[in-house]
Amino acid sequence: MADFFSASHDVVFKALFVRNPYLLKGFLSDALNLGLTNHDSIEILNPEMIPDRSDGKTSRLDLRVRTPNRKYNVEMQARKEGFAPARVLHYWSRLFGADIKAGESYENLSITYSVNILGFEYFSCESCYSSFEILEKKRHEPFTEELSIHIFELPKISKDKELSGRVLDWLRIIQADKEETLKMIGEKTDNPMIRDAADAILELNADEKLRQQIFDRQSAINDYNSDMTKSRAEGRAEGRAEGRAEGRAEGFIESKKDTANKLLRAGWTVEQIAKLLDVAAVDIEIWLNVQ
Repeated sequence: MADFFSASHDVVFKALFVRNPYLLKGFLSDALNLGLTNHDSIEILNPEMIPDRSDGKTSRLDLRVRTPNRKYNVEMQARKEGFAPARVLHYWSRLFGADIKAGESYENLSITYSVNILGFEYFSCESCYSSFEILEKKRHEPFTEELSIHIFELPKISKDKELSGRVLDWLRIIQADKEETLKMIGEKTDNPMIRDAADAILELNADEKLRQQIFDRQSAINDYNSDMTKSRAEGRAEGRAEGRAEGRAEGFIESKKDTANKLLRAGWTVEQIAKLLDVAAVDIEIWLNVQ
């Protein structure tokens, strides 16, 4: 298949789980060790695929999800540009506080997970999986369980010797960038959801409408990056020009200050110096600290 798109592409990632919510529940249950069952409902709060504003910078193809007593912000981010802890906290906090209304008890807020799958290495460790919560610095006593951040770095899958089981299968199926690799993972696993996920990713690659969305989104991102590169280049050129102009202006002023100082020592009055140099008398007084 030409131009095979893995589930590490955000369009394929979201489509995979929007079209197959039971796979999303299986992924969250396995990745976060939650033990979700068939009796646990799952709701995707933002099932739309391409936002109205797809400019490559502000558009996000995250998944905002709800299961009983829990909420999740799930996002596949292939590029390092734009990823930052503050961004993760921002989107976590928006989802965490989204349901509470004026006058309601804070106890109604649900534990909220931020699940980030990265197509790049972010931390310096070899571990593929990192989790974060709020702990007291010395006692490591948890402050609250409501904040729960989980980050998976796909490039570290082969380095992480502790990674195994269903979590590893999910990450491999998301990372698989060839049809042959995808089929091999599906054939070797004993997890029926992984086999279903492999089949679903193949179906998504055969969906011409979805493939066009991928091309359109990539084009928008490329255009945005090109515009940003051009803007930064123009900004640097403008900055250099302004710097040279400021440098020349500062040099001109310093020359006048030096001349004014020599004339003052030669007995010239401030008014005479100001008239000769075509400068206000008050500027001469400031330059020469004349009282």
